[in-house]
Amino acid sequence: MADTPTRLKALNGFLAKSDGRDKLTATIQYACMFLSAGEPGNIKKVQTSVAAARKVFRILRPLENLVPVLTNPKLSPNKPVAVEVLIKLKSILMAIYFGADHVVWASQAGIYTDKESIDRWQKVSLWTWFGGSVCGILTELNDVAALTAVPKEGETQEEWCARQMKTQGEVNTKLLTIFHGLTQAALAVGLLGLRPWSPRTVGAIGTLASAINCYMLFPALPSSKAAAPTHKPQSRYASPALLFKPELKLA
Repeated sequence: MADTPTRLKALNGFLAKSDGRDKLTATIQYACMFLSAGEPGNIKKVQTSVAAARKVFRILRPLENLVPVLTNPKLSPNKPVAVEVLIKLKSILMAIYFGADHVVWASQAGIYTDKESIDRWQKVSLWTWFGGSVCGILTELNDVAALTAVPKEGETQEEWCARQMKTQGEVNTKLLTIFHGLTQAALAVGLLGLRPWSPRTVGAIGTLASAINCYMLFPALPSSKAAAPTHKPQSRYASPALLFKPELKLA
């Protein structure tokens, strides 16, 4: 286990990212929605204030999502065409999501006041968020299928088992990403009112989705082995598992 100073340093690294601050405030926003159950009161006011405050961390997100498409518009020959299309479609949909959300934010700031148009932009934002989440789920499922495929031609059972052990951490991370994508898609469905869910249910889903996002953005802590004294002998039967904690940017 990492010591307290190391954990605090990792927390500081997480908070230094604008995306980390965005997801942390999103967790607070949806937790307030869960606690208030949509009823007027102080908690509801906190939810509204936090929802508006987190928008400043997302100003450049439309451009951030479009950059991969603009810099590399062609489909990669190293991946199936369907997967490449899904990857680029996700980037475009997420860029539209953030852009439309900025229009909604402008209305909350009093810059834009056409209510009918605002409602339309709100729906565009949520639908593209749903679509981007689905695209992400499908691409991750394809990657998991490739990593856990049956033995390749000429590959022995031992080689296949060794390959599975080597990629287990990556598979686990992708499975978590898939679960997170499902919670995001469910949250979009709830916010669109496509299911008869109460504000408390939607708030619970949003809190879970945001908490997972915070976890995935949190910097990896050093393993206990790395912190152990160098003179201490290491057991020959120590587990080969490594801490796999990549940084993933999800909405």
